[in-house]
Amino acid sequence: MASTSISQEQEFIGPGLSRFKLIMTIVGVVGVTALVVWIAIHQGASAVGSLIAALVFITGFIVYLRIVAPVPFTITLEPGALVKKSRNGEEIAIAWSDLTRIKEEFFPNGKRISISAYRKVTEPGQKPRAWAVYRDDVTNLDGLAEALKKIIPESCDWQSETVHE
Repeated sequence: MASTSISQEQEFIGPGLSRFKLIMTIVGVVGVTALVVWIAIHQGASAVGSLIAALVFITGFIVYLRIVAPVPFTITLEPGALVKKSRNGEEIAIAWSDLTRIKEEFFPNGKRISISAYRKVTEPGQKPRAWAVYRDDVTNLDGLAEALKKIIPESCDWQSETVHE
């Protein structure tokens, strides 16, 4: 492993939901809603209850999509800490001395799936796993892994695991 001295900050970006996926999801939900309303109009008064139930389910689905939509974030390798900031204001900073383990997961074909950062628990209610990022979340997951390998302190374990065998 390497030492924690870095000459300049490195930043890795998690772009969140792409515009294409957002637009296609909106088009799909509007299309399904229009289809449900069209069917209800053509069925007459007998479909009013079904229309209301369908609209409640569609609204619930929209709320669910808002909850699970990926939020853009950045991971910065700073001289004093590993920092993950999300657009919604959440910030997770782990001092290099508090970093206990980095875990990477691979598919059997050798393709990297994820990287997780673990820290010393320093306050009540804090969890050891600070964050995990996946291949689809970060624009350069392999670059993040290589940068972390060069910078983590000697006291930090690097763990590689093959999953989905």
